[in-house]
Amino acid sequence: MLVVSGEFDANESLNGFNRAVASSGAKVIIFNSPGGNVGGAIRLGRMIRAAGLDTLQLRQLQCASACSLAFLGGIHRFAEPDSIGIHRAFLKPADGMSTQEAEARVQLGTAAITSYVVEMGADPKLLELAASYGKHDLRYLSANEMAELRVTNVAVNQSPADTSQVPTRPNPAPVSVPAPDARQQPESIAVAFVRNLIEHHGDNDDFALAQVQASYAPKVDYYGKPTSLRSIIQDKRNYYKRWPNRVSNVRDESIAVTCADDRCTVSGVYDWVVRSPSKQEKGAANFSYTISIGPYPKIIAETGNIQR
Repeated sequence: MLVVSGEFDANESLNGFNRAVASSGAKVIIFNSPGGNVGGAIRLGRMIRAAGLDTLQLRQLQCASACSLAFLGGIHRFAEPDSIGIHRAFLKPADGMSTQEAEARVQLGTAAITSYVVEMGADPKLLELAASYGKHDLRYLSANEMAELRVTNVAVNQSPADTSQVPTRPNPAPVSVPAPDARQQPESIAVAFVRNLIEHHGDNDDFALAQVQASYAPKVDYYGKPTSLRSIIQDKRNYYKRWPNRVSNVRDESIAVTCADDRCTVSGVYDWVVRSPSKQEKGAANFSYTISIGPYPKIIAETGNIQR
């Protein structure tokens, strides 16, 4: 087991986390965190999911606010009653933005959190519940609430009263949860996955590159050419360096999705604005992603073009 402590930071590198997991051989992540930056918590949650790790939360430790999002990254998730606290997300717009741009940024951030929650297999009603509580009014979840909202997805016969009693991997047994609705079907998972990739890549370069690392297959049909993940990361890094400020918004009415044989293709149009210290450009672009759907969705093909 590995304990993640402290507040989540927007620009914190997760290389230390990766090294700690590799050196310790940890299979289970436990948290002791009051929360922090939402984007940083989501980034860690995606890394936990990509690494195939489980998450476990104990009452004597703290996992509140943004930490609850990182917890959702676990493949198998167990938490003692009243060990996870939630409240309404507070999103801080970037400096120098107009009021209209700031409002749009907050709306995009809310959509990104929702799509992440769906992607991780939890019920978006979790966010509805959290929205009822202010920043200093944490709401701790009961065992039944966590099961119903799919915050937890395994049951453990023995309650881990202290960390010395916790097995390396909890002995999972399926929990009865509501039948999946349309939001959990492959089409909806694929759309949420792509929307989050497009609309959330502008937060900061570290987060964006970690998202690329977790979202693409080792080999991708990238704009018509077989391309390695390493080359894609470098291509994205160059783009982010050229345009350090980026905002994108998918047009809802443009989205088309088809799924067959565990693969989904999502296409559509998004509007974009990019800025550098000396220049600003904006426009619209067509996109098309093909995704291998499974426990860890991966992009296997990407193409698109700027509309003229």
